[in-house]
Amino acid sequence: MRSAGFNLLLALVWALFLGEVSLRSLALGFLIGFVILALFRRALGATPYVRSVLGALALTGYFLWELVRANLHMALLALRAHPRLNPLIVGVPLRLEGDVPLTLLASLTGLLPGTVALGFSPDRRVLYVHALGMDDARAARASVLAVERRLLRLTGGSGAEEATPRPPRR
Repeated sequence: MRSAGFNLLLALVWALFLGEVSLRSLALGFLIGFVILALFRRALGATPYVRSVLGALALTGYFLWELVRANLHMALLALRAHPRLNPLIVGVPLRLEGDVPLTLLASLTGLLPGTVALGFSPDRRVLYVHALGMDDARAARASVLAVERRLLRLTGGSGAEEATPRPPRR
C-alpha cells in the first residue's frame, strides 16, 4: 500500500477509535500516522513519502517566514520619506528541471513582496527576476536560490546540496 494511503488509513482508524470523525480527530490521526511512518519508514518503505512531507513542511515554513519578512521590509520602504528602492533585474542560474518545479519557483518568487518573476531564458536554465529594495544583485539571486534549494530537496532533484549553481547549458 502506498505510504500516503496508509497514512490516511491510519488517520481514519484513529478517528474511528476515538468515536468521532471530525477534522480535528482526522488531523490528529494523520499526525500520529505520519509519526508511525517516520519511525518505521525503512520497514514500511515510506522513506520517500516521509522525506517529501518533511520537505514540503520545510518549504512552507521557510516561505511563510520569508513572506512576513518581505512584507515588513516593503512596509518600511513605503513608510520612509526617501526610500532606496534599488530596482534590479537579475538572471538567476537554476538547477531545477521540469515544468512543475520551475513554475512553482516562479510562482513563489512572484508571491514575495518586492520580487516579480519576469520569465525564463529560452533553455529554461535562467530565471529573470525584478527585485526592489535589495542591496545588490547577489542578494536578489540568493533569495531565489534559497527557495530553489528547498524545492530541489522536495523534488529530489540532483544538486540539492551544491553551494553554487551549475552553469547554463550552451
